[in-house]
Amino acid sequence: MKCFRNIRSIFMHADGVDLILMGLGLFGAIGDGVITPIIFFITGLLLNDIGGSSLGDKTFMHAIIKNAVALLYVACASWVICFVEGYCWTRTWERQASRVRGKYLRAVLRQDVSYFDLNVTSTSDVITSVSSDTLLIQDVLSEKLPNFLMNASAFVASYIVSFIMLWRLTIVGFPFFILLLIPGLMCGRALISISRKIREEYTDAGSIAEQAISLVRTVYAFGSERKMVAKFSAAIQGSVNLGLRQGLAKGIAIGSNGISYAIWGFMTWYGSQMVMYHGAKGGTFFAVIICITSGGTSLGRGLSNLKEFSEAVVAVERIVKVINRVPDIDSENLEGQILEKIKGEVQFKNVKFMYPSRPETPIFNVFQWKNVKKLTRKKKKKSI
Repeated sequence: MKCFRNIRSIFMHADGVDLILMGLGLFGAIGDGVITPIIFFITGLLLNDIGGSSLGDKTFMHAIIKNAVALLYVACASWVICFVEGYCWTRTWERQASRVRGKYLRAVLRQDVSYFDLNVTSTSDVITSVSSDTLLIQDVLSEKLPNFLMNASAFVASYIVSFIMLWRLTIVGFPFFILLLIPGLMCGRALISISRKIREEYTDAGSIAEQAISLVRTVYAFGSERKMVAKFSAAIQGSVNLGLRQGLAKGIAIGSNGISYAIWGFMTWYGSQMVMYHGAKGGTFFAVIICITSGGTSLGRGLSNLKEFSEAVVAVERIVKVINRVPDIDSENLEGQILEKIKGEVQFKNVKFMYPSRPETPIFNVFQWKNVKKLTRKKKKKSI
């Protein structure tokens, strides 16, 4: 239940129109995944018709045309479904993103000085934070979530279609889907982890370059050009090493796709036994093998997106924390006494003040002051 609430927090800024768009996008993503096994099913029927044809068979062309027309209908449906999937998810994210950015900026402007003193190291961190967090959520809503739904529905639909076509072969090949998860999970987890570290390295190098450019006069004055270049090069070197690790991980993950070919070989051997002794058709067992291998790899690709979901939840929590924070001095709070008449005289008595980040260092201690602005002006007039 807690995990469901955390994932639901990603959509907390959605209105009625966004719910409709997400519903249509959900329909499109599931339909996109179901289309693939349906094509494999029609292809199996087409191969059976081709393999069972004989010279002078009048029904052969009729069966071929019927399957070709079915593929044409599926192609048109696929175009519509994929368009709905891509448009609705992208559109709803743009609507939610503008709403989130507006609320975040309003919440930041609402905060008092203590918030910036304790939580923000520089004013650019506020812009960077909302940009990186919203872009992360955008990546999840517009791409990762539809991709996960599509792959999950493709996995379920592939095995349902396989059971319908040839249930015995499907039962034998069902346990192999665990091995098919390895390429997708390896590629997803390894590449995501390394990519995050590369972004951190680029962030450190970018901060060095930003400091050097913003303080370029000081750098020139002390002759530190070579020192700053060497420091920047050392920061970039970390990303180079991570890039080599990324290439190695990607090569291992792509190479592990050979597992699917091994499963294909075993299923072909077992399917040939069913063709010889159980009356199965060649096109049917061929389509079943494709569905099993395609469904397993689709699930592996889909599960690799779960890490982005957790990161998006954390990003949403950071944004919501700022939006829901009520400062001690709330500029939007109209409660309290409103003065009708205000005189231009200010007086402080026994004022104590220290910065929230340095409470042990008082700035004012029993400070007293009275406005003497009028007296100063009179003296100036007399001197003239």
